[in-house]
Amino acid sequence: MQSKLWRRLWHVVGGSFFPVLALFVPTPTLLISLGAMTALFVAWEIARFTSPSINQWMVTRLGKIMKSEERFRPTGSTYLLLSSIAVFVLFDRYVAITSVLFLSVGDFMAAVIGEKFGRRRISDKSLEGSLACLGSCLLIGLVMSRVSPVLVLPAAIAGAISATLVELLPIPIDDNITIPLFSAGIMTLTAFYLG
Repeated sequence: MQSKLWRRLWHVVGGSFFPVLALFVPTPTLLISLGAMTALFVAWEIARFTSPSINQWMVTRLGKIMKSEERFRPTGSTYLLLSSIAVFVLFDRYVAITSVLFLSVGDFMAAVIGEKFGRRRISDKSLEGSLACLGSCLLIGLVMSRVSPVLVLPAAIAGAISATLVELLPIPIDDNITIPLFSAGIMTLTAFYLG
């Protein structure tokens, strides 16, 4: 239980770092720092899968914030960094910020509320967790639509709904990749259609 708590805190705090930073620093600075961190994580993943002793050291030292299956595949943090740099390169800055916050906060809320209050099951998730995800994503979308000069509220709402659906559905691709990319794409298409 303690391990799960540490992992979730790491997810929400670590996952929110770069989108929050993006509100205060220029895009080139953000991309350099995000790119450097992503390169570091990818290099570490290559090293640990090349050397079983490095992998064992990581599992022993960082087991509190790792899922058991991450001993044999890249960590969610690496996927999160890869999707973060992708959305900041491909989409509007505020769309990218919003989509990564959908992941870091929405996925966190879905897990915490779903585990504590989830009664109605949908596949391996819960309706209560998905509603918590949707509520937190809608709140993020509302705030970001007020902050952003380009992200209109209907696009933010569409993004929040799409992020929730991707979190809920049993898609085989890691949701640290799918939630930001899919929701950013939906927000961009909705804004384009409305514009």
